[in-house]
Amino acid sequence: MNTANEVVLTLTNKHRVLFTNNAPLIKYCIAQGFKNLDHEIFIMDGDYQLWDKSKDRQVEIFKLAIEEFRPTIVFSECFANFAEGIFELTKEKGIFHAYWAIEDTPFDHWIGDYWSDYADYVFTTTAECLPNYWNKGKRAELMLFGCNPQYHKHINTEITNEIVLVANNYQRRSNQTKDFVLPLVEQEYAISIFGNDWWIDSEREVNLCNYPSFYKGYKAYEDLPLLYSSSKVVIGQNLDDKSITQTSMRPFEVLGIGGGLLVSPWTPAQEYLFHDLVYLPKNTDEMIQMVDEVLNMSHEYRGQKALRAQSYVYKYHNYDLRAKQVINAYYNG
Repeated sequence: MNTANEVVLTLTNKHRVLFTNNAPLIKYCIAQGFKNLDHEIFIMDGDYQLWDKSKDRQVEIFKLAIEEFRPTIVFSECFANFAEGIFELTKEKGIFHAYWAIEDTPFDHWIGDYWSDYADYVFTTTAECLPNYWNKGKRAELMLFGCNPQYHKHINTEITNEIVLVANNYQRRSNQTKDFVLPLVEQEYAISIFGNDWWIDSEREVNLCNYPSFYKGYKAYEDLPLLYSSSKVVIGQNLDDKSITQTSMRPFEVLGIGGGLLVSPWTPAQEYLFHDLVYLPKNTDEMIQMVDEVLNMSHEYRGQKALRAQSYVYKYHNYDLRAKQVINAYYNG
C-alpha cells in the first residue's frame, strides 16, 4: 500500500493526513492530535469543503486535494453523503483510508456499516458493533471520543450560569427530555437550553413552546469553553443507553474544560468510562437531587471536583492518543 511519497515520509515516521470533513470534531479535536504528534494535516475546508456538494463534484475536489497535499493517510468520519468515488480513488492510489463510525449504536449503525465496505480500516465508538465489522472481514477497532487539552480547557471567568444544556432536540431523546430536562424547567430552575430550533417546534413530541424563555438559541462549538467554564452544572444527553462504550462527544469535552460539573442521565457507557467523575441520575428525583447538590457546593469544592475529572480525561482520553491509534493501525493493519 506504500507509494513513493509515502516511503520517504515513513522513514521519519511522519505522515500527511488529509481529513475529508471539516466538522468541529475534526478541526478542534482529532486533527490537532495528529498535529501535536508532528504530522502534517490538511482539512478539506473552504473551497475544498465536500459535504454540501454533489458526489461528482466531491470527487473532482478530492482529486485536487490529493494532488496538492499528497496524503499518506486519508481520514473520514460519518458523513452520510460521501461520494463512493473518494474511497475508490484512495484504493486506486494505494492511500490508507481510515473511517471513524461515530454514529454507531448497537442497533442502528447503518452509516458506519455502509462505509465500512469501502474503507481500509474502521474505527467505531461502539464496542458492540465490532463483531459486525469483523464478520465482514474488515479490520476494525474501538476508538472513543476524547478531548484536546489545548482547546478543551478552563477559562478563568465569573460564574454567570447556574445550569446549561447544549443539545439538539432529537426525537430519540424525548424520554430523556421528559424525565430529566423538563422537570428542571417546570420547577423553574435557572437553566439555559441551547440547540437548534427544534426546541421550539410544536411538531416535536417534547418541546419548550410553553417555556420559550428557557430556550437561548443556537450555540456555536467555539463558544463551549467559555460557556462551560462560566456554569455550575452542565446537563448531558445521549442517544444510546445500551452500549458499554458509546456516548456523545459532550462528556469528554465538559470534563476537559473543567468548569461546570456534568449531570447526565445514566448510561452504562458513562458509568464504565467516567466512574464517579460525573453525576448519573437514573430518574427524575435523582436528577433534582444531584443538580441541587452541585448548585449548593462551594465554588472551591466544585472546582476541585472539576479539576480531578479534567486530569483524568487529559491523561486517558486525549486526542493525541486517538491519533496514535490511527497511526498504529496504518502500520499494523
